[in-house]
Amino acid sequence: MKIALVTDSTCDWPFADYAERDVSMVPLSIGFGEKSLLDQIELSSDGFCDLLESATTDLPTTSQPSPGAFSALFDELAERGYDAALCMHIGSKLSGTVQSASIAAAQASIDVRVIDTQLAASALGLAVDQACRLRDAGVDDIDELERRVSQACANTKILLIPETLDSLVRGGRLPKETADKMGMLNVRALLTIDETGSVVFFDKARGAKGAVARCIEVLEETAAQHGPLDVRYTHVRNAAAAEKLAAAIEASNAEVASVHADICGATIATHLGLGAWGVAMAPRAV
Repeated sequence: MKIALVTDSTCDWPFADYAERDVSMVPLSIGFGEKSLLDQIELSSDGFCDLLESATTDLPTTSQPSPGAFSALFDELAERGYDAALCMHIGSKLSGTVQSASIAAAQASIDVRVIDTQLAASALGLAVDQACRLRDAGVDDIDELERRVSQACANTKILLIPETLDSLVRGGRLPKETADKMGMLNVRALLTIDETGSVVFFDKARGAKGAVARCIEVLEETAAQHGPLDVRYTHVRNAAAAEKLAAAIEASNAEVASVHADICGATIATHLGLGAWGVAMAPRAV
C-alpha cells in the first residue's frame, strides 16, 4: 500500500524539509488587519515575527484551511497513485484544521485517516518525524501506521516558555495582576500542551536560567523512563535563548537520538509572543 503523509504549517519544520521528506503540507491562513496570507507559503515565520513586532493592540490571527483545500490535495494524491493518506494535524483545541481535514476525508477517493495529534509546533514536528521513519522502515499498512503514530503523539511532550507574559494577558489567557506579580519576582512560566490538547501551565522557575534547568530535568526524567529521545527545540526570534537551551541539551545526561532546531510558527507564537522558546521530546520508537 502506498501511503502519503500529510501535515499542516503548524508543524514548524524548515520549509524545504516537506519536499525532501515527501510530506504534503497544507497551510493555515494568517490574518492581520485586512490581510490574509498563507502560512509558510505567502508569509514565512520571520515575516510573521515582523507582524508581531508591529502589532500594538490587535494580535495576528490564524484560521484553518478549508475542506476544499484538503479535497484538492487528496484528489492530487490519488492521481499520483497513492492508496491512502495519514494526516497529522494541530490539536483540535487550538485550531479547526482537524475538522476541515475530516470533512474532506469522508469524501476522498482514497483511504484517508486524520489524527488529532493534540500537539502543535515542534511537538507536531516530532510526530511527523516518527511517521516518516515508520514509512521509510517499510510500514505500509494504514491501520498499523495510524496506530503507531497515534501512540507516538501520546508520548510526546512540549515545554514552552514565554519571554514575557504580555501576549498571554492580551489574549485573555492570564490575568494582568498575576503577570505583573510574576514579572516582579522574575518568575518564568513553563507551559505545556496537556492530554486534551490545551495550552496549560506546567511549572514555574526563577529566571531564564532556572527555566532552562527545569526543561533539562524533564528531558532527563523522560529519557530515564522511555529511553533515547528525539528532540526539537524552538524559538520566536530568540536565537540566544535557543542556543543556551541547545548547549544544555548537549550537556545533559539524557540519551538523545536526534536534535533539530525550529523557528516557532504563527499559532503558538501568537499565544506566547516574541522571545518565547521551548523544547519538545518524544521516545524514539523506530
